[in-house]
Amino acid sequence: MNRKLYGLAVLFLIGASYAFGAVPITVEVVEAKKIWDRAPHNAFTDLVRWNERFYCAFRVGRGHVSTDGKIRLLESKDANHWESAALVALEGYDLRDAHLSVTPDGRLMLLGGVAPRKQDNQGAPTGSFVCFSQDGSQWTKPRIVVEPGRWLWCVTWHKGKAYGVSYAAGERMPYLELLVSENGIDYQCHVDKLFGTGYPTEVTLRFDTDDTCYALVRRDRRGKESSSAMLGVSKPGYKKWRWHDLGAGFNGFGGPNFIRTAGGHWIGAGRMHQGGAATGLTYIDVKNGKMTKMLKLPSGGDTSYPGLVWYKDILYVSYYSSHEGKTSIYLAKLKVKSKAAVEKESFGADTNPTGDPIGGGKGYRRLVTEGDYQVKTLEGLLAALKEAKAGQVVYVDEKAEIDLTGKQKIVIPGGVTVASGRGQKNSQGALLYSNELKTSPLFLAGGEKVRVTGLRLRGPDQNRRTEQMRQLHREGRYYSIPNSDGIISTHPHLEVDNCELWAWSHAAVFLKRGASKAHIHHNYIHHNQRSGLGYGVCLDQADALIEANLFDFCRHHIAGTGRPGTSYEARYNLVLENANGHSFDMHGGRDRKDGTDIAGDLIKIHHNTFKATQVPAIVIRGRPTQSAEIHHNRFLHADRGKAVRQTNAVGNMNIYRNQLTSARILKD
Repeated sequence: MNRKLYGLAVLFLIGASYAFGAVPITVEVVEAKKIWDRAPHNAFTDLVRWNERFYCAFRVGRGHVSTDGKIRLLESKDANHWESAALVALEGYDLRDAHLSVTPDGRLMLLGGVAPRKQDNQGAPTGSFVCFSQDGSQWTKPRIVVEPGRWLWCVTWHKGKAYGVSYAAGERMPYLELLVSENGIDYQCHVDKLFGTGYPTEVTLRFDTDDTCYALVRRDRRGKESSSAMLGVSKPGYKKWRWHDLGAGFNGFGGPNFIRTAGGHWIGAGRMHQGGAATGLTYIDVKNGKMTKMLKLPSGGDTSYPGLVWYKDILYVSYYSSHEGKTSIYLAKLKVKSKAAVEKESFGADTNPTGDPIGGGKGYRRLVTEGDYQVKTLEGLLAALKEAKAGQVVYVDEKAEIDLTGKQKIVIPGGVTVASGRGQKNSQGALLYSNELKTSPLFLAGGEKVRVTGLRLRGPDQNRRTEQMRQLHREGRYYSIPNSDGIISTHPHLEVDNCELWAWSHAAVFLKRGASKAHIHHNYIHHNQRSGLGYGVCLDQADALIEANLFDFCRHHIAGTGRPGTSYEARYNLVLENANGHSFDMHGGRDRKDGTDIAGDLIKIHHNTFKATQVPAIVIRGRPTQSAEIHHNRFLHADRGKAVRQTNAVGNMNIYRNQLTSARILKD
């Protein structure tokens, strides 16, 4: 069959990755997940890396404005698993908006707002408190360093001094003051009335490698005055400042923060208001005083106040959001790339770096051409498998066609390879087949490190039986027709490569509990399509690398039960046009009816090409316990919503840097 792709109409990228105008970088969300939601209201975060650990600080309380505000601190070695390290409180005060920094003598410093609030949802003047820790768990008693009425919102240490900006938070003096301290406790005014146009509030200061200081300023709406964010710039001495209006696209830029990457680029973060509130990231051109929107994090409703850490070429972002219900704390991990690097990226199965053809066959290099046992007949095959030991090869003559009807659960001992010559001198490889519907499985891996290579395995039923299965389902007799599987394993390191597998009503390859680190690659897997079943590769509490396969005419080419312990990575696979269900799948708790929304653990789907546009390419039917990473695929679908879906739950789905290609497929 020869297929030609032409009539190319449009080519673009999808996912959380953008590069606008002269912005020289792209930002990709690698992961975004909830890390805390135990209080009724969890908000206003900051993030720091200190003493080989991450620390995230945020306010907890009954509501957005309540008398019981306290600061919770979480710690983590890897930014994946978080534990509570401390809870900071001050009797009679609502503590707010935590900010973390490291003092010149190596202590962790917590700065936050302090408001003597008398009742919930009541306004109160806000000042600032500080406390210190040597270990992240034990903290000094909070000490008020700026009296309520002026709020020193954030400080940044530079050359032994803490610099911060206070704003009116209760008093009627809507201007900013630049404050400086040598110990983080005693502050002196460095610049009175630093800025006062509009209604400026929260300010973050950062210092460049040449000691230039930048100020990112939030402004709130007051009457007809502008509420757009501002960028201030000052050279050492920090007495004279130049101000840039960042534009109406950044009105009310709540919780402003920004950070310099290792490549010298400045990335901002805060609340944006386009199509509803969201926490978003920006690119800041500090030389020209411009800011450009780049992406929205998974967020909405009551949201923002991001903390930023750059560590080992990953940007970590803490923030809070109510898009999944109550306000909760989230952590996102992002990759930042130069635009030049992104332009060199590749998408889809054409990337195939394995050196062997997708689907195997002619040109496949890891051929097995002889064995310890050479067989041509049913009797010879069964006898050889009974005698073979680990490390030995049972070679089936490439011209053999062996009828295994009536046989099932033929054990391949651990460490044994069963091989034939598919691809050798244009050979199709030996054909092993069964015509009995109840063949489950034909072959059973009897131990670890079983390899099946270069064979053709044909099952008894390549039909969909759609109407028949619907009728049986209505009658409650769905499984009255027996099912078949080609290969089943419950042992580690199964390898199935360079095979053709078809006509298995349940699954060509079924990996069950215990079948870890399987490798299913360079196979042609097709016509496994019984309605309601029909899987190319099926996993149940198993994990596998599934790569460089050619798929066609399956209900789901890859499917997982979604039970905890089920994971897979699918890469460099080519999915052809024919399907009666979505191509790659992971079931969720609703399918299993186990009262959860778990859809497996870790799912990696990248560098695949999906040509079956009449069905979704990928459906994750719940929430993975870790994440689903979907990137660098090529979809021939019209839009992302038709290509990738998450159903029954939301979260732990990271879809970025994929390619949509609107095209016409012709066959001849």
